[in-house]
Amino acid sequence: MSIHAPGRVLLHQIPLKFVHDRVAGGGRKGVDVAIALVPFIDFLITLVVFLLTSFSASGELLAQRPNLVMPEAANVIDLEIAPIIAIDPQVITLDNRRMADTQTLAASAQLERIEQLVTDLETLKRNWSVLHPREPFSGTVILQADRNVDFRVVKKVMFSAAQAGYTNISFAVNQGAGGGGGE
Repeated sequence: MSIHAPGRVLLHQIPLKFVHDRVAGGGRKGVDVAIALVPFIDFLITLVVFLLTSFSASGELLAQRPNLVMPEAANVIDLEIAPIIAIDPQVITLDNRRMADTQTLAASAQLERIEQLVTDLETLKRNWSVLHPREPFSGTVILQADRNVDFRVVKKVMFSAAQAGYTNISFAVNQGAGGGGGE
């Protein structure tokens, strides 16, 4: 294949001065370029609002639901991070997701599993083993029960948690102003 002189360049005759100025270095930006502050400030305000709503200012692990009256205890220990099962007079929730109705479970005297609760707890257990492969699974769950809920409902929730592998059950209580335990 022989080497030959290049032919005409297509559209070379059209005067594109603005392209020539930019390519030749004539399109440099000025030193005093204005920064768009309004979008940046909007972004920062959105970020601050998100962070304020996401994190508790007091650092609490457990927020008490408004329609839940927890029992009081004198001897308490700090809670660790674990799934939270809340039992109020209307509904049972796992980490604020509805699992079952309290009235329906209280109506039956038979000890039975809460299938959705068992399934979700087993999923959390599998996720724990994936996220923390070198740590042993503690099987801890926090039970936040209203003091006026029927004991059969609490028993069914505890049975379901044990069926899912959560045998270390901690009860969330309000710290009372008592002297010793067993009062």
